[in-house]
Amino acid sequence: MKKTPGKNPAAREKYWTKIIIEARKYPKGVTEYCRVMNISKNNYYFWFKRLRPKHPEWFDLSNHPEPLVREKKEKIPGVAEASLPPTEVPARAQRRKWSAADRERILNETDRLSASDLAAALRREGLYVHTLNKWRTERDLRQIATRKTNAPSPLLNENKKLKEENAKLQKKLQQANEIIQLQKKISQMLTMTIDSTDDR
Repeated sequence: MKKTPGKNPAAREKYWTKIIIEARKYPKGVTEYCRVMNISKNNYYFWFKRLRPKHPEWFDLSNHPEPLVREKKEKIPGVAEASLPPTEVPARAQRRKWSAADRERILNETDRLSASDLAAALRREGLYVHTLNKWRTERDLRQIATRKTNAPSPLLNENKKLKEENAKLQKKLQQANEIIQLQKKISQMLTMTIDSTDDR
């Protein structure tokens, strides 16, 4: 970037403010002005962007900042002036925000439509097809995530099965221990009977 004349930031801003005002008033446009004055367009737009907050009159990006003069409206016989539609366009279009309920309603309506009916519905709602496709993708991803959350995990099923098998084995083991204890008691009783017989 070419060094800007001036010993301090204020002097450099003053220098570029003068250049930008001259360039915007130049009849053949900013590009031609930069070419004739041997000024880098990159430098010009760098300083234009930097100084623009201090100069609200530069909001108009055309080369001529003076306000556009409204053309006189031709009077139409028999039509009142108040009934004529306004011809001015707002400086910045406001982006429409869609609620979750509106999105759900539009998705439900458009899922069943043919291509021609879908185009008409999009025009009526003021929607682009890529916006509708984005909403559908988001809905599908939510449904997949919900199904995954609600679906039983294979590990849970395996854990449940192992717990059931463990309970059965524990029951069998308890029964085996009871049988062993019973056999021990019978053996002791038989031993005691044999000893008493031998004593006689």
